[in-house]
Amino acid sequence: MSATPDSPTHALPPAAWTTAHTSAPGPSDDVLRTLRMLALAMENIDDAVMITRADGIIEYVNPGFERITGYPAAQALGRTPGFLRSGAPSPGFYSQLWQTLHRGGSFRAVFTNRRRNGEIYFEEKTISPVRNLAGEICHFVATGKDVTERMAAARHLERKAHYDALTGLPNRSLLHDRLHQAIQRAQRQGRLVAVQFVDLDRFKHINDTFGHATGDRILIEAARRLQGCLRATDTVARLGGDEFVLVQEDLEHADMAEQVARKVLDTFSAHFPVGHHDLCVNVSLGIALYPVDGIAPDALLMRADLAMYRAKEAGRNSFRFSESALDAGSMRSLTLEDAVRGALERREFSLVYQPLIDARSGSPFAVEALLRWTSPHHGSIPPDHFIPLLEENGRMGDVARWALRQALRQTRAFQDTGYPRLRLAFNLSGRQFRDPGLVTDIHKALDETGFDPGLLDLELTEHALTDNPEAATAVLRALRELGVSLSLDDFGTGYSSMALLAHFPLHSLKIDRCFIHGMERDQQAAIIVRSIVGLARSLGLEVIAEGVESLGQLALLQELGCHRIQGQALARPLTPEELGAALPAG
Repeated sequence: MSATPDSPTHALPPAAWTTAHTSAPGPSDDVLRTLRMLALAMENIDDAVMITRADGIIEYVNPGFERITGYPAAQALGRTPGFLRSGAPSPGFYSQLWQTLHRGGSFRAVFTNRRRNGEIYFEEKTISPVRNLAGEICHFVATGKDVTERMAAARHLERKAHYDALTGLPNRSLLHDRLHQAIQRAQRQGRLVAVQFVDLDRFKHINDTFGHATGDRILIEAARRLQGCLRATDTVARLGGDEFVLVQEDLEHADMAEQVARKVLDTFSAHFPVGHHDLCVNVSLGIALYPVDGIAPDALLMRADLAMYRAKEAGRNSFRFSESALDAGSMRSLTLEDAVRGALERREFSLVYQPLIDARSGSPFAVEALLRWTSPHHGSIPPDHFIPLLEENGRMGDVARWALRQALRQTRAFQDTGYPRLRLAFNLSGRQFRDPGLVTDIHKALDETGFDPGLLDLELTEHALTDNPEAATAVLRALRELGVSLSLDDFGTGYSSMALLAHFPLHSLKIDRCFIHGMERDQQAAIIVRSIVGLARSLGLEVIAEGVESLGQLALLQELGCHRIQGQALARPLTPEELGAALPAG
């Protein structure tokens, strides 16, 4: 059979399929008319039609095939359909296809194919075998409909149904599904699931003050930061407004939920750059645990929500466990208290040193000693968690005396190996500063280690000085008589910072990191830094910028005349071994 005169020739459809194995005379006129009608239909149908031999070689394609695939008939005939494959389906897909066809069945599926121009398209295809009079499969006929737009529409509807339009995070519906699956897995594996309800503090005030466009940008950035706090296997969802939910699964103990909560609080401590403003956006978190607080998604979400409100009532920018999880939290605190009591004897404490750099020369002029605790049972515990425990159980004095001597010995070793003028910065906690034996102990430590008092900088906070100003003045004068220098840490955050400079015998001050972080984008923060630098100069004080994390911050500080820098932009905290290798020869 040949194509009709007014249609293109795409191949010669096998008109003698039914007669190929017989010696019967040629087809009658009625049969020819029927075949011509069928050929005309295939030439004009919108769907793609393809006919192959039993071995898969293409013998015919219609104009619908050309239009959908972009391949002209001349480039398709004589080939197998493999050139259309996109590589998306698994090998098992095509194995199932051929098993079905060789059994004589029709195969129906949506194929992911590739057009001639490289575009991926979806084709709803039916492939059927054709048998001759002997019952043998001689050809296959495939008809296909381009359903790319329909698939895209379905995926769009599915995304709208399960994902938040603003942030792209899973919405409440998908959250419930994932939480339900996480609970089922935890039940089988005997693990915990943590649900953390996260609410942005005072978000309504931001919306009302700066507008909804700014509020949307805050929400998008908040979603990004929350995702960065979790593993890829965990879930961050947005319930609506400024409410988010974190789902952590496969947890061994509640500590892992607390670690993430602290990471979230730390992540949100950095300002949100919006236009010409740096906005402070804190969060409150409530934590519920499966199976302690419930075994159903709704129960866990409710308990986490209630715990979040407790965090807000406690002053915001904090986290709380659900009431029913308090026993577990209390047990953890008791365990940590017991562990920290013997940590010094078990040599679990260590010191790291962060260099303070003179940006003009690029060389360190001092190192700050930072205390670290690594427990064999609890892992690395943050200082803001274990230092309060040390103070509460009366062990802060012992640990501080050990830390001071260790820092003096290690820094003296660095001085002796080629860096003789290296200074040591050492923080005194409020409880240490109120210890009546502080001055005597520091004197002993200097004598025991042979450390030059003129190279020791003791750092104090405003709170330590203002609790009892008269007593503080006496202690500071006694320390200055030892020959050590005194520095005011976190300058600019308290209400009495200016008065402190006039009344206490200080040697230097450190500009608080919150002003350093904001000065690149917030002109007001830059003005404050400039004022602090000018004030320090007029009073004859050294000024150090702490928490410098970018080269942009460093450049601005140098323009303002502040050249003494501490922060990740120039040097991270180092172990003694790392510091020894990093220090240049003196």
